[in-house]
Amino acid sequence: MRRILSVLTAVLMMVCFVPQASAEPAAKAYCVMSAGANESISEYNADELTGVAGLSKLPAVLTLCRAVDRGLLQLDAEITVGKRASEIGGPSAYLKSGEKIQAEPLLQASVMISAGDAICALLDHAFGSEDVSLQNINLTLKEIGVERQLSRALGTNESFACRELAAMGIAACGSETFLKYCSVKYAVLHHTDGRETELANANKLLSTLPGCIGLMTGSSKPDGYCGVFACKRGDSTFICTMTGAPNSKTRFEVAAKLFEEAFANYAVFDLASTDEPILERYPVENGDAETVDLYVKENVSLLLKKSDGEPEREWMLPDTLKAPLDPDLAAGSVRFTDRNGTVLYEIAVYPGRAVSATGFRDILKRILSAYRNE
Repeated sequence: MRRILSVLTAVLMMVCFVPQASAEPAAKAYCVMSAGANESISEYNADELTGVAGLSKLPAVLTLCRAVDRGLLQLDAEITVGKRASEIGGPSAYLKSGEKIQAEPLLQASVMISAGDAICALLDHAFGSEDVSLQNINLTLKEIGVERQLSRALGTNESFACRELAAMGIAACGSETFLKYCSVKYAVLHHTDGRETELANANKLLSTLPGCIGLMTGSSKPDGYCGVFACKRGDSTFICTMTGAPNSKTRFEVAAKLFEEAFANYAVFDLASTDEPILERYPVENGDAETVDLYVKENVSLLLKKSDGEPEREWMLPDTLKAPLDPDLAAGSVRFTDRNGTVLYEIAVYPGRAVSATGFRDILKRILSAYRNE
């Protein structure tokens, strides 16, 4: 009996201590990036091409929104729906061939529910043909850094990497038109024949995640549940992309968790802007101005761990600048360092205006003028 109990005890101990196989990832791929610094902070298979379901329409929708931003497509333009557009399957605004409708409700349907018929109708109106539409969509991808050439305007059966989707998400956050519609939860599209089409945004994070501002979701049986999401809190905006989640609930739960981790641990520090001087009234020697403001020629934003604190500045400048000074010639540079002195970024600084050198006579005149004004 004792021998039997010993064997049973040993078996139970073996069962209890057998290591469990690691859980399967909740999605095929995901990527979390900072919209400001354009850096990844969390990712899984981010460069692997996967099916993206309805997100394949995002390049087309982004192209249309950017066309509105640039004044190339007017929201009050009257669109005549063509036969080709009316026959597009998938999420739909239920447009009829020959129907006349303004561009704005079609664009809203395109952004909110990825309505293929609305997207196609807008592309035909804006660019005239599938080929020209495709050229403009591929140009959009090139401009945002996605090295890819689509073969169809709606991206049918196209695969994307989550990092590529993140680049599209960052571009969407930079489009005033896209942001206008992607956070709308519910709307109604009114047809001229009296019909109404309800537009219900599938992005549940708009209601459950503080700071969520969109952007687009998609799902299909072969590709699973996918999404490109954006969330802004304070000065930081993060993009989360995901493909191949097993269900809608998991898609939103994992995205929310990734966002919370990002906001808890990281912050985007805006360190320099081309719109304002990085250093004011820096002294100038032997010039027609005694001081000059210094500027940078590119915006500098760094994504850093909150625990590391804000970067410090180290100026690489002489005590006094010597005239002449040219706004296109660097006067020096500034380094941004962490608390350990490690250089995180270095950028050149330029005088905000030209400063001419002055001779002895000019200097004497300035001295006498200053003396008389005392």
